[in-house]
Amino acid sequence: MSEINDITEFDDDHHIKAKDRIYSWLTLALNDFKARPYLSIFYGLGFFFISWVVILGLWFTGLAWMLLPAISGALLVGPIIAVGLYQISRTHQHQCQCSVSAPTQIALVGGVLMILLLVWLRAATILFAIFYGLKPFPGFLESLSLIFTTSHGLVLLFFGTIVGGLFAAFTFAITAFSIPMLVHKEIDAFTAMGLSLSICLQKLHLAISWGVVVTVLTLIGFVTGLIGMIFVFPLLGFATWHAYYDVFELNKP
Repeated sequence: MSEINDITEFDDDHHIKAKDRIYSWLTLALNDFKARPYLSIFYGLGFFFISWVVILGLWFTGLAWMLLPAISGALLVGPIIAVGLYQISRTHQHQCQCSVSAPTQIALVGGVLMILLLVWLRAATILFAIFYGLKPFPGFLESLSLIFTTSHGLVLLFFGTIVGGLFAAFTFAITAFSIPMLVHKEIDAFTAMGLSLSICLQKLHLAISWGVVVTVLTLIGFVTGLIGMIFVFPLLGFATWHAYYDVFELNKP
């Protein structure tokens, strides 16, 4: 319990602006990328190929209508895929070969994220059924046409964005700092997620600013046909570690 109490004594340095902190995280992340360029690109390529396998799999199995919710759902499970990147940053920062402190608890967080992803996909299906009834889903291009060129589609897009945004915000809040924390410390998954949620609520402006940066960089990665994610994914992974270390470790009394 004493270790958990120590962890909650975080971030007394209130005068640093959010943009300055985020800039420092990204700068440190870029340094990590330069220090481990081949390994960083390897992780980025892994994300690129896995994403395209999923996209093509959905396309050729007649589930192309799920592409939009699946792509947005990738943001939900992205933090768990980046565990290796957190470890690279940790090793580079401390100049030591450290093992992951709580791998079983990280797997538990991964299970929670998968449940959230499945719930989001089911919610997207229900939303579509509410507006278009219980009928076979059209193809991907037909779905886009329905969404962007009809009044029902625009309303669906509005409510889908709200529901998806709530899923994304909650997932971001519980994982923004929890998974790097489990890489670093031997605590249980739900305590880590609770602490991550707590600091996001206490530092709402910082959390929102960081969430916006993550979202914008991720969107850039996706609109480039995922080519940009080869560089964005490892960069955000490294930055997430430095965000955790800054907020929870550097400012401890």
